[in-house]
Amino acid sequence: MSTVDDIKQKLDIVEVISGYLPLQKAGRSFRGLCPFHPEKTPSFFVFPERQGWHCFGCNTGGDVFTFVMKKEGGTFGDTLRLLAQRAGVSLESQRPKKEGNTQRLREISEAAVQYYHRLLKESPAAAHARSYLEKRGLTAQTVDDFQLGYSLGQWEALKSHLAEQGYKEKEQAEAGLLAEKEGRFFDLFRGRLMFPIRDSHGKAIGFGARALDDATPKYINSPQTPIFDKSGTLFGLDRARTSLREKGMAVIVEGYMDVIMAHQYGFTNVVGTMGTALSPKHIASLKGLAQGLVLALDPDRAGDQATLRGIEVARQALEREAVAVPDWLGADSRLKARVAVLSLPRGRDPDEVIRESPESWEKLMKEALLLPDYLIKVTTEGRDLSSPSDRSAIAQRLLPFIVEMADEVQRALYLGKLAHLLEVPERDLGALAARLRRTSGERKAPARLPSLPDAPHRDPIERYALCLLLQHPELREKCLALQGDDFIHPENKALWEVWKDWGAGGCREKVDEELREYLDSLLGQSLPPTTDATREQALSDCIRRLKEMRPKRLKEEEG
Repeated sequence: MSTVDDIKQKLDIVEVISGYLPLQKAGRSFRGLCPFHPEKTPSFFVFPERQGWHCFGCNTGGDVFTFVMKKEGGTFGDTLRLLAQRAGVSLESQRPKKEGNTQRLREISEAAVQYYHRLLKESPAAAHARSYLEKRGLTAQTVDDFQLGYSLGQWEALKSHLAEQGYKEKEQAEAGLLAEKEGRFFDLFRGRLMFPIRDSHGKAIGFGARALDDATPKYINSPQTPIFDKSGTLFGLDRARTSLREKGMAVIVEGYMDVIMAHQYGFTNVVGTMGTALSPKHIASLKGLAQGLVLALDPDRAGDQATLRGIEVARQALEREAVAVPDWLGADSRLKARVAVLSLPRGRDPDEVIRESPESWEKLMKEALLLPDYLIKVTTEGRDLSSPSDRSAIAQRLLPFIVEMADEVQRALYLGKLAHLLEVPERDLGALAARLRRTSGERKAPARLPSLPDAPHRDPIERYALCLLLQHPELREKCLALQGDDFIHPENKALWEVWKDWGAGGCREKVDEELREYLDSLLGQSLPPTTDATREQALSDCIRRLKEMRPKRLKEEEG
């Protein structure tokens, strides 16, 4: 019996769900108001006999795991730990050794947070850091809330402090707190303002550090560690969770101070990417917490490009709904999430705007452009609308966004708006949209690759590589050159990341539930008979082609 089955056998789904909402007996089942969509008449049912639930209003359902994941907004791993604790099931025997080490690294990180925070508040050496925070407008309460800190300008101050608490040098280094040179360990952060970084549940996992003098770089972050992944962590998410659920909208900024200032002034649904590009992992971390995004990135030209890249990532990673029969625009799916872009004044960061005038920030939020409006604005800037080639380029750029809109009225309005702007008949644009979708759907698979499970993961090379790795564990050492960024599709990248950490045997329990059906299809896919040598060569070919074709595939995905 698997761990999941053991937990489900020991838990009563009615009892678990009753902890989240009132249920009333209805024959052999129980019913209540659905917690996932507004309703006045109960359409949410729990079935104790099969230990499942289903809402006939929003047409969703599943077992106790799917309910808790959807309600709490956590990953499968988070839910597994939560329900295992409730069921009294020990996960120790199921965890690799590194899981126990993960807890140790979090303890070390938390000890460092407390040490740095005490130094900021009490050390004479941190006087200029306290002065800096005061000038930036942060209150003493905010400093305490975010546990801001200061690292002494000494080579072994933190190392000695943690050693006194029983933490070894190598453990501190593995937590990303020490650097090593010529066999000697020393403090990575020295003479800097410290921003503790926590995971979505408030556990310390890393740091951002700002220089307060002319030291370069101005900002440094903890390196990649077993508990910290900068490309997938949103700063402030632990403090924003409740607000995200209440407001249904996440505002994404770039800097630590942007997030902190927003929260100080009551805008608690703001999170930050810590200066990195928005990634599918960032979007995934918001799943179950917010139904929409507002991108408020730096307002210079580089910021505009970052916004456009963020939009592309959001389109690929956000939840979609399938359409049984493609409509007259040729669309077979709809982007369910709402995406908007907040336009900041040039040369102004969010924390400056908020500190000087919280009312101005609220006004900017209300004026945030919905995705189609923003794209129409930036796509037409500098274009000659009298030029046939420019009008064609604009149409091909914007139509994929419009046809993905979930609301039929909005799609019709924006299609009409684009037709008016380009001075072309609306039906002609509709025909072009359908043609673009057909062309995209008819792309041929590369030669020599077998047919694999199709939609919604349309990249035969990526899927074939995953099939080989999942079905042939002996190939694990043959894919050292393969990286997560080689996968364009977020679903395939997510599977790769789980496989890389847990192998094929641990994939099914560790992967997000929404990907399990796809994972099973890859595991069950019939591959052509091959020898060890031909399998290795096939994997090498896949890796080479993924790397060579990445720029072209990115361009194709952009439409």
